[in-house]
Amino acid sequence: MSDGAEEHPIIARLNTVAGGIADICLIMACLVLLWLVALTCVDVIGRYFFRSPVVGATELVQISMAGTIFFSLPAMFLRDDQVVVDLFSFVRRGWFGWVICLIFSLVTVLAVYIVADRVFDYAVRAWEDGDKTIYLHIPRYLIVGPITAMIYLSAVFAGFRGIRLLLQPGRVLPDETGNRVPGE
Repeated sequence: MSDGAEEHPIIARLNTVAGGIADICLIMACLVLLWLVALTCVDVIGRYFFRSPVVGATELVQISMAGTIFFSLPAMFLRDDQVVVDLFSFVRRGWFGWVICLIFSLVTVLAVYIVADRVFDYAVRAWEDGDKTIYLHIPRYLIVGPITAMIYLSAVFAGFRGIRLLLQPGRVLPDETGNRVPGE
């Protein structure tokens, strides 16, 4: 925490473990992004200099973009790094702000869980049907399975953030600048 407040020992340990998992997810997102850059370079060089583009490059770019996004998602939810437009900063202050943050945290967990459940159903259906990508014939469950896992992990991290908030009554968690109350 940025203000030196003591956290419960279990929460402090969970912060460490969750932070490590989030870092691993971010490293995976970085590796996928590096792969995407290399693929694009090879495709462009092959296309324009050798008249031989990478077969299925469009499909691989789509899969890589999904990998970058969904591997980044758990860290975003754990660290509350999503883009926020703070039109009503007065709502983050005091007990009222704490209650509002708890409600938003609960709604976030439920929304992310519902999305994860829908994507899981799609992954199971793709596995049962033997669904494959159009050009490279990659089984779709191999793509949608890790995406599903990352969305579920995001829901867990959003819930963990809500628990941290719940154990600090009357205090909101720091925003993206590290301030507890806007304008500090």
